[in-house]
Amino acid sequence: MGEHGGPYGERVDYLICDEAQFCSEQQVEDLARIVDEMEVDVFAFGLTTDFRTRLFPGSCRLIELADRVEVLQVQALCWCGRRATHNARTVDGVMVVEGEQVVIGDVETTGASGDAKREVGYGTLCRLHHTRRMTAAAAKAATMSPDVLPFGS
Repeated sequence: MGEHGGPYGERVDYLICDEAQFCSEQQVEDLARIVDEMEVDVFAFGLTTDFRTRLFPGSCRLIELADRVEVLQVQALCWCGRRATHNARTVDGVMVVEGEQVVIGDVETTGASGDAKREVGYGTLCRLHHTRRMTAAAAKAATMSPDVLPFGS
């Protein structure tokens, strides 16, 4: 038995890699070598861009090397009903577009003072609402304000 309980020498028909955006460029190149040299199919799933609309390094390298890239049929929706194409990060309920690309644990982070905890969350938005930094919570607050200009979305 191998160290993880499986028998040695068994054939691997395919490899599935979830959250592939967190792979390093070297790990993606290793996956490509598995496909080419070992003739094992690799299926990698993950986000392409972060909350700042920038490619994750692993996703970028996957796109560069992939034999095929497909968008999954299940489509996330923005709060407005449009197709969600962008990831949004909120800190204490307010959308942010700056900060570390990856926050481990993604439930709370240390505040500027070093001891205050701030809630970090993620959601999906259409490009328009990502650009406007308008999450569902922000949209609800805006509709309650009498100072909102009558522009359509």
